[in-house]
Amino acid sequence: AVVSTQSTGGSVRVALCGGGGVVKSGVPNAVEVYDTRGKGMVLSYRYDCERAAPSCIAAHPGEPILAVGLDHNLLILEIEKTRSSGKGVPSLKKVHEKEVVKVTDQAEIIKCLTFCCFGEKLVTVGEDKAINIWEYPSLVRRWRITQHLSEVTQVTAHTMGEPEIVSATRGSECFVWDVETGLQKQQLRYNGGVQNAKYRYRNIRYGASGDTFYAVIVPIAWNNKTSSSHLVKYDTTTEIWTVIREQTVRGEPLAELAISSDESFVSTSSSNGHVYIFDAHSLGLRRRVFEAHGLFVTGLSFTSTHTDTQFKLLSVSADRECKVHNPHIADPVRFLKAAAVLLLCIGLIYLLFCLLQSSDLLPHFDDFDEDPIKKDHHHGHSHHGEL
Repeated sequence: AVVSTQSTGGSVRVALCGGGGVVKSGVPNAVEVYDTRGKGMVLSYRYDCERAAPSCIAAHPGEPILAVGLDHNLLILEIEKTRSSGKGVPSLKKVHEKEVVKVTDQAEIIKCLTFCCFGEKLVTVGEDKAINIWEYPSLVRRWRITQHLSEVTQVTAHTMGEPEIVSATRGSECFVWDVETGLQKQQLRYNGGVQNAKYRYRNIRYGASGDTFYAVIVPIAWNNKTSSSHLVKYDTTTEIWTVIREQTVRGEPLAELAISSDESFVSTSSSNGHVYIFDAHSLGLRRRVFEAHGLFVTGLSFTSTHTDTQFKLLSVSADRECKVHNPHIADPVRFLKAAAVLLLCIGLIYLLFCLLQSSDLLPHFDDFDEDPIKKDHHHGHSHHGEL
């Protein structure tokens, strides 16, 4: 299951897709759209994908349109009431379905997709190591990029509509492309981590303004005892992008990535079901939700309405659960740890004071002589009497 969000008229709309495929696992192959009402989520629309499991989903930035990867086909759905589906839930309208990945003896599927250039183009990636750039809504192919040496696993588009996308592969490749020309602009390389180790870009996203770029980078060969994941922030305003922030998470293979629309928060997740929320500016850890899910997280997305600036984080997992997290709440475990350290320090200082006093290294207040002012006054009277 994968999650994507879009806002309509001030309300939050959440789209999810997934399923068990041809295997009768009890998980239906479907695309579902939920509306948030109060503190809950209500199923508003649904599309039954029958025997094919949808693999990825993207929301058009300006229209109630969803693009879905369905095996080797690209499915375009419109969010409107057309007919009843299942238990009276309105169905999503199928606008178009197009085969975009060449079918061979092996089952090739669309791995990921995204709208770009304010929704005027659509980018799809399959298992054939190629990127297809389509005009939207005509779905006429503009470019086919085939320079990758290994399977493309991620693609993301510039958030402010610039004709630019970034792709990442299962190897160590990460390229920036010009959508208008189909030409490569630059290749990103990660020079941190352990010396001589090979790393790959596990997940990638542009920041809200497009002036920053975030990446989850992990070793190609993962070792549970020694390996670390890296959350990296790039400055994209320079001709050659430069790393300006980095956060290391030891022993956790991070995967998913999401950035809030005001670029206040960055979230990522691990294969163990943990969810991490970082401050986007400093990449300092704000909150860690330990075992938010029983299985690995398959999607993250921040949501907010036009009238509510309090962002919420949605996480979706293979455990078939969608959970809501509040990034504004600091990690209670970290707070308790800090409080415990403070109390321990106070206790040690008090204990040290008691030991010093018991060993006569500190004066006892009840052993002092009488008030020196009174003592001088008394001696003064005796002196004058002698005179």
